[in-house]
Amino acid sequence: MKKFLAVVALVAAISLLFGLRITHPQAGLSSAMGSAQSSLAIYKSVGQAAVGDKVLVTVKGMGTELGVVKSARGGTVDVDTVGTFVRVKQSDVVGKLVAIIPFFGIPFGWVGL
Repeated sequence: MKKFLAVVALVAAISLLFGLRITHPQAGLSSAMGSAQSSLAIYKSVGQAAVGDKVLVTVKGMGTELGVVKSARGGTVDVDTVGTFVRVKQSDVVGKLVAIIPFFGIPFGWVGL
């Protein structure tokens, strides 16, 4: 068990070192494995979002959402989050999606995260 915990800690430390982060999105794109809310999203911070990027954005009153960048002009970004377009500032783009871990978001929903 100690070896397993050491490996998990090492993987987490290396991930943080390379700038990867994990979050629990509240809404947005879904996959064949379920909704965004039932998943955890691994993302990496980006300086500027580009058209076609799958990103996590912070939407006021709604939390973190998964979406696809449809246009990026100046300081604003238009993001499609399951048929709903939101316009946010570049600073509201949390990061670019790296991977989705399905089902692990369900326990986070139970405790309100």
